[in-house]
Amino acid sequence: MRTSRVFRMLFRIFIALLTLSVTIVSILGGISAVTILTNQDNIGINPSNADFNINYNYTSGVLLDANFTQPFNITNAGFFDIENFHLHVELALNYSHINYTRGVDYPTPGVNGTRTVKIFEKSQNFGNVLKGSTGKFNFTGLFSDFLTGNFPNITDIDIFKPPPLFEFYANFTINLDYSLGMHSVTINVRNLNVDWP
Repeated sequence: MRTSRVFRMLFRIFIALLTLSVTIVSILGGISAVTILTNQDNIGINPSNADFNINYNYTSGVLLDANFTQPFNITNAGFFDIENFHLHVELALNYSHINYTRGVDYPTPGVNGTRTVKIFEKSQNFGNVLKGSTGKFNFTGLFSDFLTGNFPNITDIDIFKPPPLFEFYANFTINLDYSLGMHSVTINVRNLNVDWP
């Protein structure tokens, strides 16, 4: 056989093995995703275990302190490690708006309405979760992470509205790599109502 023919045959064998290995990894990655996501105990987030603290002075309309800790866990029941597990959280505050100096004027003159403002945004990287293990984490938000300037002034809040005066909503974005870095997954949960005292 000529050298070029041998080289072509070896190259074809290499490409076939590479394609087979990538296919096997992809199939195992898909099976892993189904295994992890079909069991609700694999992703454990219990809002009742969260520690939320907010100190808002309703007289002056100033946020004095705010922080929270949300424990959660992820069980990696798949075939590969979860890599670069990253969580991004945004919190928004919804309130009934009124301008006491000019009367009822938002969103249009003569009509009261609600406003939603972003009060918190933070990303946290939790690293890797090895296959067959459970990662236990805490997502924390400190006072310095809050966008204190976005909190409404007391003169903009309709304090005669039935409680609660504030409603809180959260957006969660989870990013991770899987299947030896072959798959990147992004999961979004939007407008989740958060019970905050």
